[in-house]
Parts: sequence; C-alpha cells; structure tokens
Amino acid sequence: MNKVALVLMAGLEMPCRLVHTFIWALDIVARGGEATIILEGESPRWLLLLPDPQHGRHLLYQRVKESGLIVAVCKACATQAQALAATAEEGLPLVYDASGHVSLAPYLEAGYRVLIV
Repeated sequence: MNKVALVLMAGLEMPCRLVHTFIWALDIVARGGEATIILEGESPRWLLLLPDPQHGRHLLYQRVKESGLIVAVCKACATQAQALAATAEEGLPLVYDASGHVSLAPYLEAGYRVLIV
C-alpha cells in the first residue's frame, strides 16, 4: 500500500473536501497503508469549529485526531485564520519549515505521494 500525504487547503466554504480528506486518510490506514494530513491554506479555520462536540463533523475529526493523522498545521495559515490558540489547545503541531508554511520536501523524501485537496 502506498504512503499518502493529504494536504487540505479548503476552508469552511468547501466542507466536502474536509470530509473526503478525513475519510480517505482513515480508509488508507484501514487498508494497511500510511496516511498523513497537513492543514494548509484556509483549512486551519476548521480548528475553530471541529473541537465543538455539537459540530456535525466533530466525531469524524476526533477519529482522525485520535489516530494521529493530522501531522502538521501551517503556522502562517493558522495565524491568518486566528487559529493559533485552537491549534495549541488541540495539541496539533504547528509547522513552519518552508517560509512559514509546511515543507512538502520531507514527505516526498520519505516516499509519500502528496495530494492537494
């Protein structure tokens, strides 16, 4: 099975991309593969909503988070989204190794296929 790094760029205006990113990552792992999720672009805004148990996608988010699939949240994008505190509260890693954003080079070097969602 392949190794896949899913880079979620979509924010609140495209909830289907969030849901599919989470489902695909869980499915890849369930089938014996490796998957990681990187929150870039508009996607750190989701961290302002998903921790709320009343949110419709909270349980899916909890599964992904508890599985350790969210490996990086872009610091520059989280700052722009005013989601730095939410990222810290969720215990998710802020990454800024490419001019304030997440570098994809380590994932490519480790044999991951990078997919932008």
